[in-house]
Amino acid sequence: MIKTGQIMIQEGLVSPGDVSQALDIQKRNKDSGFKGRSHLLGMILCELNLTTPLNNFYVLKRHHKLMSVMDRLCEKKMVSRSRLENIKAEAERKAIPFISFLLEKQIIPKARLQQVLFDLFGIPLRPVSDIIFDPTCRNDLTAVIDRDLAGKLGIIPLHLSGNLLTLGLTDPDNLLFVRKLDLKFPQYRFLPVFIPFSGFKWFYSILYPKAPSSFTPKRFMQHPPTEKNAPSGAGYETISNSKLDKHAIARLFRQYETLRLGHEPRNNHETYNYRQNLFADFIRDSYYEITAQSGCKTIQFYVTQQEGRAMVIAKPADKSRKGKEITK
Repeated sequence: MIKTGQIMIQEGLVSPGDVSQALDIQKRNKDSGFKGRSHLLGMILCELNLTTPLNNFYVLKRHHKLMSVMDRLCEKKMVSRSRLENIKAEAERKAIPFISFLLEKQIIPKARLQQVLFDLFGIPLRPVSDIIFDPTCRNDLTAVIDRDLAGKLGIIPLHLSGNLLTLGLTDPDNLLFVRKLDLKFPQYRFLPVFIPFSGFKWFYSILYPKAPSSFTPKRFMQHPPTEKNAPSGAGYETISNSKLDKHAIARLFRQYETLRLGHEPRNNHETYNYRQNLFADFIRDSYYEITAQSGCKTIQFYVTQQEGRAMVIAKPADKSRKGKEITK
């Protein structure tokens, strides 16, 4: 079975030396019985600033290596698995996020659940009462996540200070959406925090007071341009192996950034590489999704501009194969 360190190296997040350093720390922590920090390798790499909690979550989730809150609670022998499964089923029936249900029913003390969440995800649990709402930022906040999307996903913008935007999450899987926001809103740095569901509902009523819905369904099923109807400036790349076709993905990224910015992107290394990595993750995920549905191993990715917005559209290269078309 492939280990976490190998996955991180294969994904290009860290070097073998980084993993070796983290493993040494992990061993020392276990040997000394030190309880102040996580023993999980991914979070040790985050503490060393070698990767980020978002990247750690995304990669481990994709490779089915992420430890769940339930698994961690069982490992720490806080609650039996059978009881947790019953609790989770009840939370789902009442449409309350699992971690909030644990808090509100006082099944797990708040301090212990805070530690579990931070050990697993590197994200703090905070009361919404700590947040001072600034009504002058309402338009900026709701432009990032509108009322309907917040209600659908259980994630809400809480505070904006300069370019730092604090997001309230009610479920760990919300971290997948934060990655998408990173790519869509490069002007912001997003700071995710876990919040109780009761706090989410309270702040929701403050941020979206009887506002008309601005949400429209995502247009994931638009038809990609063809040779006859492709918009001017559209470019495409044919990808047969999303791990090996790095040059094709890099060309797509430059096309996408050029359309988004209105000029050639400047390679300022840290920001450029971070956005390129997010973009490559999207291309790889789309490739695997379409190949799984269509059976076609060659996918065409188009970069185009519609309604003044840069977009990536993907479809099977074999027109006889039916598969989901993805627009980003």
